[in-house]
Amino acid sequence: MKKVTEMSWVKDFREFANDTSAHGVKYIFEGRYKVRKSYLEAPENEAIREYYEVVDKYNVSLVKDLAKRFKNSDDPLHSIKDMTYEELIRNGGPNPDRLLKCTQRAKYCHELPAFNGRDVSVMENSMTGNCWRVNPEGRLMGKMGDYGAMKLMFWADVQDYSARTADVENQGFVVAFHDNSTYGSTMTAGFLMSPGTYYKADLRRKQEIRNRDKIESCNASLTENTYGAYNEGSCALECKDEALHKACGCTNVVPPLNNGKYKSCTLEQWVDCGLAVYKEWFHNFTDTDRADQLCPCQIQCEEVRYEAQISSSSISPAFAEKLFPSVQPIISQPQYGYSNPDFNILYNTTQDILDNVMVLEVLFTSMRTNEIKEIISYGLSNLLGDIGGVLGLFLGASLFTILEVFQFVFFSISKYCFDKGQPKHDSLTNGDKLSI
Repeated sequence: MKKVTEMSWVKDFREFANDTSAHGVKYIFEGRYKVRKSYLEAPENEAIREYYEVVDKYNVSLVKDLAKRFKNSDDPLHSIKDMTYEELIRNGGPNPDRLLKCTQRAKYCHELPAFNGRDVSVMENSMTGNCWRVNPEGRLMGKMGDYGAMKLMFWADVQDYSARTADVENQGFVVAFHDNSTYGSTMTAGFLMSPGTYYKADLRRKQEIRNRDKIESCNASLTENTYGAYNEGSCALECKDEALHKACGCTNVVPPLNNGKYKSCTLEQWVDCGLAVYKEWFHNFTDTDRADQLCPCQIQCEEVRYEAQISSSSISPAFAEKLFPSVQPIISQPQYGYSNPDFNILYNTTQDILDNVMVLEVLFTSMRTNEIKEIISYGLSNLLGDIGGVLGLFLGASLFTILEVFQFVFFSISKYCFDKGQPKHDSLTNGDKLSI
C-alpha cells in the first residue's frame, strides 16, 4: 500500500485523478452480431445485408463466389466493393444518443465545469463493434464513495438487435474500466451487463511496478503502441493488425493511434484476403502451443489496472412507470429514431423501459492506489555470501584461503611451465652433507 504522508482529500484526489479517467464504457452486442437489423434490412442496403450474412457465416464456397461477384460491374455488390469494413461496423452500430444520461452530484455531466463544452463521450470504432468512450480526456473527477459517483443510463434497442442475436446465449453491454490513455477492445477485458438492470461498480486503482534490472522481468521500452498504453491485450491487437497488413495491405479496423500506419480493408479486400488471414491468425493465436511464437508479447514495466466489484439489481417497475410519461413521446415516435414501424420495432409501454434501460453507477472505494513493486530479493551479493558461509562451515575456508589457492596456482605455473621461481623449501641435493 502506498504510504500517505499528508491526510488531505484534496492532495489524495489530485494525485489520483491526474493520471486516470472516470473510465471508459464499451458497448457491444455479444457474438458476431454488431450491426442493427434496421440497418441491414433497409431497402437501400440490400447488397450490404447479402454481403454481411455471407461473411458472418463464413461459408468458404459462398465467400469465393462473393469475391467473383465484386468484379462483375453488373452485380449490385460491385457498388459497395470500395466501402470499408470499418464503415460497415460504424454505420450499423448503435446511435450515439443511446447514451441517455450522464450525471454526477445530481447534475448532468455536460453542465459540469470539468467538461466546459468538451465531449462527455465519443464513439470509438473497434473490431468488437461501435463503442462509447466516456470521459475520454479524464477530465471528470470526484470524491470516493457515493460523494463522487458517476451515473450512466443507456438505451439498448433490444428489438433492433434481437433477431441478430437469436443464436447466442446472451445479449447486452460489455463494459471495460480503464485509464484514459488506454484504447482497444473489450475482447481482452470487460463485464457483461444486461438491459433492465441497475449496476454498481466499486473500483480500486492498482499499479504494478516490475523491476527493470531483473533479467526477462519486463521491457522498459514498452510504453505505448497504436492502441495507447502498452499492455498484453493491446499487443495482441497490434499483432493481429500486423499480420493482416503484411498479408493484405490493410486491417479490419484502424487502431485509434494509427498515424497513417494502417488502412481499413475495403469489403472486396476483406473477402479476397482479410477474412481468411484473420481466421488463420485467430486459430493460431488461440492455440497455446503457437501463441508465443505468433505474438511474442513482452511484459511492460509499469501497469495500471482497475479492480471492480460489481453488484446489481433489477430496475424498479415503479421507476419505469415514473420515467415512461416523460420519454414515451420520444421513444414511440419514428422521427426520433427509436421506434421503426417498417421493421416492427415499437417502443410504447413501460415494459419497454424495463427491457431496454441499463443504469451503471461507477464510484471509487478509496482515493489511494494499491501499489505492488517487484524487487530482487536474492542477488549476486547474497549468492557470494552464501557460498563463503558454506565453505567456511565445511572446509574452514575463508577469503584468504581463496587467495592462497590463486598464489599456489600462479607459482606452480611459473615453475613448471616457464622454469621460473623456487619452491618455498629447497629439497636436499645429492652433493649436500648433513652436519649436526
